[in-house]
Amino acid sequence: MILHIPDIFKNYTNKEFMMPGQNGTIEIELYNDDSKTYIKSLLSKAPFLIQKAMYPESDYPNFAHIYIMSSSGGILQGDKQKIDITMEKNSMARITTQSATKIYKMEEGYASQYIRIHSKSKSYLEFVPHQIIPFKSSRFYQQVDLEIDDNAVLIYSEIVIAGRIASGEKFDCDLCFLRTTAHRNGQTIFTDVMSFGQKDKASLESVFGKKDVFSSMYIIGSLIQIESIVDKINTFTENTPLLASCSTLPRDSGIIVRMLADSVADIIALTESLTEILRNFNRYSKTGPTIQS
Repeated sequence: MILHIPDIFKNYTNKEFMMPGQNGTIEIELYNDDSKTYIKSLLSKAPFLIQKAMYPESDYPNFAHIYIMSSSGGILQGDKQKIDITMEKNSMARITTQSATKIYKMEEGYASQYIRIHSKSKSYLEFVPHQIIPFKSSRFYQQVDLEIDDNAVLIYSEIVIAGRIASGEKFDCDLCFLRTTAHRNGQTIFTDVMSFGQKDKASLESVFGKKDVFSSMYIIGSLIQIESIVDKINTFTENTPLLASCSTLPRDSGIIVRMLADSVADIIALTESLTEILRNFNRYSKTGPTIQS
């Protein structure tokens, strides 16, 4: 796992703090044994914890639901967190977090998080963490590397709130830099970057359409039914303040859905509707997910 810290963070210096949880780590491998998807191997380091896989859906009895929990309550200066997920062939899962990721105020330095996901052939993963909330005077870098094999489907959702809105903070963080890159067969499919901070506050108000919540949903797979996704977005956003649109990802690798809203609840509701469409397009069997005609 290689973290490529942008040059802009060289303006901030991280001192070495001996703090519990500073280097929180998760390495998890999911495997399908023909009856269900389960956790084959797991390594976790505080403050991260992983809840035992659950199977709450009768329609998809082999579909694992897994929660990533943290005992720290948020991300502090100097923190370096890493999440590594491997979906073995035919495995099917939904992974989410316990609560929002709060990026606390920092006197100096910055915090970082590295997420790596490898979805192998015929696997299906929904990685839908809760929202990122950058506090005033915080500095945060997140790098997401997605490796998607042929015939796999990966949904990665990223929700960002402009700040602690109820406390009167909006775009008051020093720097929030989010980079997402997808690969297939060793080739880069796309790189998507979002960077903002208080120095851009005036322009961000306009770019965000005076909304408080922004989301990107990456739906990666060669057999995605784009028309149904577009129809659902149009139906869902009709007569609502939520704004959403989608476009095709490079190399026909899938689609990206962008959303702007006044509340996280609206974003989550649309995200859940879209994941339900994708599940219905996939037939779960011993051979893994395939697109229904």
